[in-house]
Amino acid sequence: MRIRGCLLAAAALTAVPVAANAETMYPKWTIQGGYSHAFADGARASGDGLGFFVGVGVPITQYFNIDLSAYHHGYGDDGASRPNEWTEDAVKADFLFYYSRNRVFSPYVGFGAGWARNKLDGTGFDEDGGFFDAGVGFQTFPFKSTTLGFVYDIRYRWLDSDNNVGGEDRIEDVIAKVGFVVPFGVTQAAAALPPVKETPPPPPKPAPKPTLGGERRFTDVLFAFDKSDLTPKAMSDLDSAAATINELSEQHPNLRVKVDGHTDWIGTDGYNLGLGERRASAVKNYLIRKGVAADRIDTTSYGESKPVATNETAEGRQLNRRAEIRTTTE
Repeated sequence: MRIRGCLLAAAALTAVPVAANAETMYPKWTIQGGYSHAFADGARASGDGLGFFVGVGVPITQYFNIDLSAYHHGYGDDGASRPNEWTEDAVKADFLFYYSRNRVFSPYVGFGAGWARNKLDGTGFDEDGGFFDAGVGFQTFPFKSTTLGFVYDIRYRWLDSDNNVGGEDRIEDVIAKVGFVVPFGVTQAAAALPPVKETPPPPPKPAPKPTLGGERRFTDVLFAFDKSDLTPKAMSDLDSAAATINELSEQHPNLRVKVDGHTDWIGTDGYNLGLGERRASAVKNYLIRKGVAADRIDTTSYGESKPVATNETAEGRQLNRRAEIRTTTE
């Protein structure tokens, strides 16, 4: 009944409504640490395990995290019927699927797999075994500053014991944890200032007539999160850009077209370099279909390294998910 009650209470977390403050936050990575409590399987013949955990987390996409963690539990003597004392050390990888990235309440479903060593104190017996777990949890950054948050998590764990731990071939514990989360990748200045309403960038100035020279900067092509597909608005802007580029090509035989792909900061550096290249290639291929010579076009991916707006807000990240187009004459 105690284990069932813990799981029901944890499941209820996902029913809590998302706070009115819908601001999202994507740190580049986090470190975590705090208290871990293992509700012991009866086969252990011991009391609950008290301990701690430490870990790191990396957001991979808008709704997916990979966390790596280590923890320690000490299962104590709990009377005549539960005289055993166990020491447990474990490491694991977690795969977290977030319902939202709301900074005040970010609930998730988690699945983990790892390796644990259990030692029966005073006997010299120890055993290694693999395990996997499943459960729910949430993170919260309730303060104006983004420098500190909290994590709450509960898992049902299945541990392979080879018929040694408590005479069973599988031990089923419930692991609950509560701790601190420290985000990185959020600038100190942005964390210290109150949120401000971003004003949209001014509309681009009309492109000058082609007869004034070959140097041009065209309207940036914007993309949806984790996408390289061109929107109808992007294709309309590229139709205009292609017409101008074709006119300039007649006046400047050595005209070059530069297409640079960019991303926001969500995801790893390597993934974002590839995403930036796909965005630049999508623009290049469209310009080719509109008559621009393929050998005039050079593409470069800068990934997340050259933002034009803050990555702390949804509006800023949208401006950073872009491809820049310009022409030069050699």
